[in-house]
Amino acid sequence: MRDDLPETVPSAHRLEAWTTAGDLLGCWDGTEAAAVLELVATFPGEEGMRCFNPGYAIWAYSADGEFLFDLEFCYRCNWVGVREQGQRQRLVPFEPESVPAKELLARFLAFEPSTRD
Repeated sequence: MRDDLPETVPSAHRLEAWTTAGDLLGCWDGTEAAAVLELVATFPGEEGMRCFNPGYAIWAYSADGEFLFDLEFCYRCNWVGVREQGQRQRLVPFEPESVPAKELLARFLAFEPSTRD
């Protein structure tokens, strides 16, 4: 398991641009949330490129609603933007064609209204 990604309950978001909040797609909790974070933790590393225009994000909050961290995924340039409470964002490279990255993308797409029909 990768130790550079924080752990807690995530929610999935579709981002319009990396500077905007985007729309809430859905939430995971309990064992499903743990499975999603374990999936992210198993992403293999990759050489990142430059665009960083993430399309999806996981925002994590504590049970009492306090912001803990967010993970913003750019499947074009192979970076995950990691922002923890009180910290500056850092970029962690990942392999978007890996099995865990593809599975996470499928989970994001499952929330999209156009892919549910």
